[in-house]
Amino acid sequence: MQLVMEPIESVEALGARIRTIRIAAGLTQADAAALSGVSVPFLSGLEQGKATVRLGLVLDVCRALGIELVAEFPGPLPAGAPRRVRRRRS
Repeated sequence: MQLVMEPIESVEALGARIRTIRIAAGLTQADAAALSGVSVPFLSGLEQGKATVRLGLVLDVCRALGIELVAEFPGPLPAGAPRRVRRRRS
């Protein structure tokens, strides 16, 4: 599979790309939702570009469809900056 790097400028652009990849893989929304562990309404909303704060679920969908999201950050981390963030226990 050829990898393509392209900027994603909006939630709508990400949703459209996910939909294109899902269809190219021959998957229905129900299939992709089951593979991803998300609901069909969530996947439908994502493909339609609806804003969501459930980034973890977006990442699950991407993983299930073989999409690797890469973030580009300006410059290196400052000296002494933490490399990992520890989650607080609730």
